[in-house]
Amino acid sequence: MDFEMHYTPEQEALRAEVRAWLDANLPAGFEETVPWDSDDYTPEMYEFAKDFRHKLGQKGWLAASWAKEYGGGGMTSAEQIVIDEELAKRIVPNTGDLGIVWLAPALMVWGTEEQKQRWMPLMLKGEKIVWQAFTEPEAGSDLASLQMRAVEDGDHWVLNGNKIFIGTKHYPDLIYTLAVTDPEAPRHQNISAFVIDPATPGVSWTPLDLAMGGGKSSIFFEDARVPKANMIGGEGGRGKGWRVAQSTLEIEHGGGGRIVEREPLVERFIQYCKTAIRHGQPLAKDPAVRAKLGEMYARSQVGRLIGVRNYDMRLRGERPGFRGPQFALWNKLHNPWMVKQIMDITGPVAAATDPDFRVLRGRVEFHQREGIVTHPGGTPEIQKVIMAQALGLSRATARTAAPGGGEHN
Repeated sequence: MDFEMHYTPEQEALRAEVRAWLDANLPAGFEETVPWDSDDYTPEMYEFAKDFRHKLGQKGWLAASWAKEYGGGGMTSAEQIVIDEELAKRIVPNTGDLGIVWLAPALMVWGTEEQKQRWMPLMLKGEKIVWQAFTEPEAGSDLASLQMRAVEDGDHWVLNGNKIFIGTKHYPDLIYTLAVTDPEAPRHQNISAFVIDPATPGVSWTPLDLAMGGGKSSIFFEDARVPKANMIGGEGGRGKGWRVAQSTLEIEHGGGGRIVEREPLVERFIQYCKTAIRHGQPLAKDPAVRAKLGEMYARSQVGRLIGVRNYDMRLRGERPGFRGPQFALWNKLHNPWMVKQIMDITGPVAAATDPDFRVLRGRVEFHQREGIVTHPGGTPEIQKVIMAQALGLSRATARTAAPGGGEHN
């Protein structure tokens, strides 16, 4: 069985165009200077990242296969694959934007046409940065336990509450969030979804100093007045926030897949071990190290194939079913395993930040922090529950958003 992608001459011509464009739009030496942790971005770096994203959007490459009527590139899925592959090979600026990944799919299912025309082009063209604000201090994996309230007041909803582990240390242009609008309604039927201008009076945020980095923030809503037109689905969207969220969470739970030619960290670390000297010889000369590197490479390929499968299913409009949380679960188990293997090979230097000792310009140290975090998007245990539901093995039946705006089990 052939597990590799094959490309037409037209795809390869597009690949050459994308490579040339990236060479022209990323400063010389950029990949050797940009921080791995976006928490270390200066304001100037962040502005450059926003400008780069906007340029991609103007080319139609930020959302290549999305419809032109909503600001996408109107390209084929085959073209989207090539663009995503080339972007994945490079170290490109990170804005922390989640609009195209999380909000846009929910809008396409649940948004009114007015809402789509209002917000979709801003996201697909890279003009607006979106934060997803779901998690609360007391509601993470059990998202139905949300406490933030939205009270109806004339033509507005008034929001009060706190979201945590959100966005970056910089600023967004839009916030996609959930709040309880019907406290007396049954669980899962009491939540509504909103898109909020962060400049709204009463909205504020405080950067969080987290070991994993990434520059997350805590957002506070204090009598923040949000127009009713900003409830996703319009007036009919009241109480449908749980189902709106499922259109987002299905992708966050691995349904979007991932397309990379190889896992960059594994490739770079193998090369590092071929040159780093210990006891007078390269690390890779040690049989125990070679065995670990071989297993790291093999496991990374398993993950790559699962990611490519889900990515391909998404582009073809197929539902991932159990395959989405399967991919999420694989990542949540693989990354902590990788953290341990790298530490076993290099020793404490894996956690070094000093330029004289850090490994791969600090990439390994960042992974040591980032790789042990497994809760975003649901813990491994939550992924197992979702898989069981999708396979019909759970005692509970999961009802989530279907592509046409209805529901499926």
